Amino acid sequence: MSIGVLQTVLPVEAPTPVEPLESLVREAKEGLSFDRTISRRFVHRASVTEVFLTDAAVAGADRFLVGAQLPRNHALYRPETTGQCDFMLLVETVRQAGIFLSHRYHDVPLGHHFIFKALSLRISDPAALRVGCGPLAVVLDVKVVTPAGGRNPRRFDARFDMVIEVGGRECARASAGVVVIDGVRYGRLRQRGRAAGTAAAPPGTSTYGTSTYETSPYGTSAHGTAAGADDDRYVLRPVPAAEERTRPAGVREWRLHVDPAHPGYFEHPSDHVPGMLLLEAFRQAARETAGGAALTTLDADFAVFGELAEAVVVEAAPTEDGRVRLSATQGGRVLATAVARCA
Repeated sequence: MSIGVLQTVLPVEAPTPVEPLESLVREAKEGLSFDRTISRRFVHRASVTEVFLTDAAVAGADRFLVGAQLPRNHALYRPETTGQCDFMLLVETVRQAGIFLSHRYHDVPLGHHFIFKALSLRISDPAALRVGCGPLAVVLDVKVVTPAGGRNPRRFDARFDMVIEVGGRECARASAGVVVIDGVRYGRLRQRGRAAGTAAAPPGTSTYGTSTYETSPYGTSAHGTAAGADDDRYVLRPVPAAEERTRPAGVREWRLHVDPAHPGYFEHPSDHVPGMLLLEAFRQAARETAGGAALTTLDADFAVFGELAEAVVVEAAPTEDGRVRLSATQGGRVLATAVARCA
């Protein structure tokens, strides 16, 4: 005898539509706070006034949102003559975002050393970055790319790809590649670098560069203001007469002015020429070469550390397509190279 089994089929409710990811991301962006800065320790700053990041949120697998408030004016970063915020202020914000995310979400211990391999920034909408009657609230939508495989506890490699927005409007894109190592490896790396270059300068010693502030060839500093003793942001110096040499047509050359006591470029002690100082030199050299136009694109690669006890040569050469090729060398070693565009 067969037994029939009666099954009661209940009506199945249609699943609630899942809200699109981008809608959730948009809500997360709107929820970022700009009321206070994060701890200065997480961006390697000595002064709280040098911290521009305010908040962060997770937006997916290796995707993060970072809030930043950019001041209308700053000791190092002033509005461009076009009215938009300083290009290097955005670069510094990108640098801080990479360091912060490494510590906060990738368990990189405080005290480890960050070595930037590359950094690029391209502004697509200058009008969105125009300085108004208050600070700019900026959101960085960051994708963190790390190598496949297991994590080395003494080394962290990552690339931070960023979309920069103001008021929900994309205005720039950036990318930063870093290697993070512990103190032991950093010490060994620096010993090898000094052996290949020169001896380290004694602590607190101001090294090379003239103490006077020269006027740039077109009458203004690379920031669009009269260069003089009241503008210590200008870091390029003329080549000493004794070191003048024949250069290819169009190529220009300067010496980098390094002052280890400078409150901005050496905001905290450093045993090498800071990468941000090299990038500032590239910005100024590109503007000098382009006749003072504001920087809109910079793609830079770092090769080796620059030592504090030897002069750094900065060169710039215009290209046929309107860009400027830049390099910083020391004793025959290439420290960094870059390609810039001004408009």
